[in-house]
Amino acid sequence: MVTIKYSVSTVVLAALIVFGVVACKKSYDQPAPSGDPGIVATISIKDLKTRYTAGAAVAIQDDQVIEGVVVCDDRSGNYYQQIALQDATGGILLRLGSANLYNTYPVGRKLFVKVKGLYLGQYSGTLQLGGGIDSAYLSQGGVTLLAYNLFDKHIIKGALNQPVIPLEVSATQLTTTLQDRYISTLIRLTDMEFASADTSKTFADAGQSGNRIVQGCSAPTTNRITLRTSNYSNFAEVKVPVGNGSIVGVYSYFGSTRQLTIRDTADVRFNAARCGTGPTTLLSIAELRSLYTGATTYGPNSKRITGIVISDRTTNNLNAQNIYLQQGNGLSGICVRFSASHSFDLGDSIDINITGQELSEFNGLLQLNNIPLGYATRVGTGKTITPRTATFAAIQANFRAWESTLVRIVNITSLVGGTSGRWGGSVTMTDATGTLIAFTSTAASFANNSFPGTADSFVGYLTPFNAVMQISFRGLSDVVAGAGPPPGSSGLPLTSSPYVQNFDGIATGLPQGISVKIGASATTLGTGDMPFYPATGLGSPTAWNQTSAGLKNFASFTGMTATSDAAVQGAHPNRALGIRQTSAAGYDPGAAYMLLLDNTTAKTNFQLSFLLQSLDATPGGRTAAWRVEYGLGDNPTTFTPVTTNPATLTTNLGTFASTPVTVSFGTSLNNLNQKVWIRIVTLSATTGSGNRPSSAIDDVQLSWN
Repeated sequence: MVTIKYSVSTVVLAALIVFGVVACKKSYDQPAPSGDPGIVATISIKDLKTRYTAGAAVAIQDDQVIEGVVVCDDRSGNYYQQIALQDATGGILLRLGSANLYNTYPVGRKLFVKVKGLYLGQYSGTLQLGGGIDSAYLSQGGVTLLAYNLFDKHIIKGALNQPVIPLEVSATQLTTTLQDRYISTLIRLTDMEFASADTSKTFADAGQSGNRIVQGCSAPTTNRITLRTSNYSNFAEVKVPVGNGSIVGVYSYFGSTRQLTIRDTADVRFNAARCGTGPTTLLSIAELRSLYTGATTYGPNSKRITGIVISDRTTNNLNAQNIYLQQGNGLSGICVRFSASHSFDLGDSIDINITGQELSEFNGLLQLNNIPLGYATRVGTGKTITPRTATFAAIQANFRAWESTLVRIVNITSLVGGTSGRWGGSVTMTDATGTLIAFTSTAASFANNSFPGTADSFVGYLTPFNAVMQISFRGLSDVVAGAGPPPGSSGLPLTSSPYVQNFDGIATGLPQGISVKIGASATTLGTGDMPFYPATGLGSPTAWNQTSAGLKNFASFTGMTATSDAAVQGAHPNRALGIRQTSAAGYDPGAAYMLLLDNTTAKTNFQLSFLLQSLDATPGGRTAAWRVEYGLGDNPTTFTPVTTNPATLTTNLGTFASTPVTVSFGTSLNNLNQKVWIRIVTLSATTGSGNRPSSAIDDVQLSWN
């Protein structure tokens, strides 16, 4: 008998070989023959997700099973170490510690997940299942990857090739709330396209993930989502398609940003014409306006409007993104607000594709809102609209129908308001039938121009501000002023530039257009003229050290010294217009030298220069502070200070000095058909103690173009 000896190791090895042969008879990924592993779900994905609300991830401690179909895997590289699982109630991400998950858990495979021992948390708003708590993101709800050796413990593979049908939704249905129905589910958005700014880009950027805006034709500012693509995906360097169509992907959000993740480029079917580029048929502006019934609505598909621009962007009397468009003479108009500043000029004829574009009100004004510039096409230039001639009463009665159209009003009997007699702000215009507000932006190029007292004709487009009916105009050529006061009747004789006054003939009286007031304040020209000293008038020269109050004929500083006596002063041919302030009412403060201009029609760029003189060198006394201002109209109540050189102007008792002063009025006094008052004034009380100074002006020069 032959004895055969077997070592323990030999027996074990043989057993392992037999086991291995048996085990290899079945594929690792092959499910049960029926596709059903004999397990059923005990909780929906929706109900499972409600267990997490905020803070650190929560452990699932009870025996529960979810069932779902894989709707996104890592085949393209756009997902990494995660898959999206979806059932009829919602979706969730599984964080799995392995690569090439698609070999085991491909799109379309049914999975059963035993969730006991797993952790439910979030990543900036998107709920996830993982293997543990991520301590680095504890308070944010971070979870770690489920270890590879635990896959089969928790994940039971079901049948392959299960139907994966995306949910048809709109971007406006997607929220950034933790329990949103569509988070981690496969969705389809239709009538979408990449934003114009992204059409030249690839899906991802070199070396980093890409964020591309996908938006709809209708309401693109809200009907949009960010397409997030990993730079490790195998389509990262593929250029995005430029057409329009449908896109499929898994919805998520990060913070407050709504995001979509596609599986590969087959999910993007942008083969149709882009928004605003397809064939259209004409819709009248009147028909467009009739679509608005009190709530925001959107333009019908494949429609366009046409019209002529009746506003003027070059004068800045409207927002740089806006135009007013009128279809034709006597036809309807509408305000169009583009998504950015435009280049359409007054008289341009343009077509606008209104497919899906927002029609809404802003402060009572009906407008097409946020229209992409590419939706508008210039088809002609130099066109004109003949304004509808109407009274204010007729405008009031037909305002809504005539809104955003051009009108002309004739025989306007008065214009009041604005800003110190200028167009900026609201000017109330009156005719024989009623009133209407003419509103001008303070940024308009003509805002600082004065308006006339009457107007023979006024042209503008009607534009409401809530319940206030208003009209705006394009520029000064829209206004034909009524007859103004005769020039040179009482003001400075501005026959040629420069006007010069040296006061050497002051003994015969004040020059035309020049006066001196007392009681001047921030809101009044003054309470009256300053009395002469002596009372007989300016024919008698007065010494500098004479302390009585009043308007005086002084010797000028020029050619004199501080010690020149009264006789020398009286004989001096160079004279100055002097005053002495006292404590009498209206003198300190309130003394003012006044220069009156009847109007500045056809004159621009006014410049003023003069000498401000301190003439009484008697030691010890007060200091007066002066400023230069101007006011507009017959009796202005508002005065505008003007920068002087030097900036600080004073006269002092105890000082003998003459200070050259220059003033530039810029465009402030340009082409005004009304009175202009320029004043050199003391609006604050003198400082110090003792007597007040003897002050004077001399060598006044006013120039213009």
